[in-house]
Amino acid sequence: MLMTYPALFYFDPDESVPYFVHFPDFPNSATQGKTISDAMMMASDYLGITAADMLQQTHPLPAPTDINQLSLINNNPFKDDPDFKNHYDMTKSFISMVTVDLSSYLAADKPIKKTLTIPNWADKLGKKLKLNFSQTLTDAITDISLKSGNR
Repeated sequence: MLMTYPALFYFDPDESVPYFVHFPDFPNSATQGKTISDAMMMASDYLGITAADMLQQTHPLPAPTDINQLSLINNNPFKDDPDFKNHYDMTKSFISMVTVDLSSYLAADKPIKKTLTIPNWADKLGKKLKLNFSQTLTDAITDISLKSGNR
């Protein structure tokens, strides 16, 4: 199941790993990358690990913030920290959506057998559509968690 969240990518030319990545929807989130490609890959991996952990701990996932409501300045996680002097190059910093296939992070989770009852028509239609009922239910639970995220 694909999920997407906005992330803020800050470029600091004085750092050996110049891209610092922050997800405003996940408190205290941070990862880094040496290049834009590396930072995007690290951000996707961080998102997958964090979201999978939240779901496995039965915490709802937050709803993604509208990317158009974000600002590199206003949403800077260190803007109110007097001990942190940032000197990001805003011409190389950016905001982007980051996507991850959450199923690959949850695949290692031990499956639990569940017995459920569905209407006859739903069973017939599901079989006709060649649905994997377990995967469909797993995806639905994840979707509901995203929609009921704390805001």
